Order: sequence, then structure tokens, then C-alpha cells
Amino acid sequence: MKIANIEFGKYPIFLAPMEDVTDAAFRLLCKRFGVDMVYTEFVSSDALIRDINSTVRKLQVYDKERPVAIQIYGNEVEPMVEAAKRVELAKPDILDINFGCPVKKVARKGCGAGMLQNIP
Repeated sequence: MKIANIEFGKYPIFLAPMEDVTDAAFRLLCKRFGVDMVYTEFVSSDALIRDINSTVRKLQVYDKERPVAIQIYGNEVEPMVEAAKRVELAKPDILDINFGCPVKKVARKGCGAGMLQNIP
């Protein structure tokens, strides 16, 4: 399997982005035990562009984690674009947009899976 220029092999194992779980220590531990790619916790585009410290800290990645992905979520185009630009500065191997989170707190705001409810 290949994503962009990263070759993962036939059956890669990815660590999903999980709020309050996939911090750097956990990601590094998972890498040590053979995970092929890790994700940071998912990042709110709105919180990122407002420079919320706890959100900005989620962009910290270490070379030992690579390949590493950062996933953003939101429901407005401009904040998502600005957040993507800020994520690029953290130099993840992959920038991902969340379209699948079904958690009510996220989806009812039109984020995650909620973005797919009203496709023009």
C-alpha cells in the first residue's frame, strides 16, 4: 500500500487519531511495537486558528514517530484552509481531513461525519 510517496507494505497498521489518547508518548510507544504510521490527536481547525495552546501542542511531532499524520476537522472552508496551512508548518508526512467522526459532540456541529450530511 502506498500513500503519496510512502510505501507501507501489504498489510500496514495505522494508529487512529484519538482525542486524549494519541499524544506523543503513546505514539512513540506504538511505533516501538510495530505500528507503521501514527496520527496525532485530531485537531480542531477553529481552535488551531484561535491559537488555543492545548490544540497547538497537538502539532508537535518527533522524527522517531515518522511517518506521522495530523488530522484536522471543522465545518467551514476558510478556517480549514488556514488550519491546513498551519499544520503544514509542523511538517507531518500526511495531512488528513476528518469526514468520519460520528461522535455527537463533533457531528452535530457539522464536523466529521456531519460534513457529509449536506453535500451540494
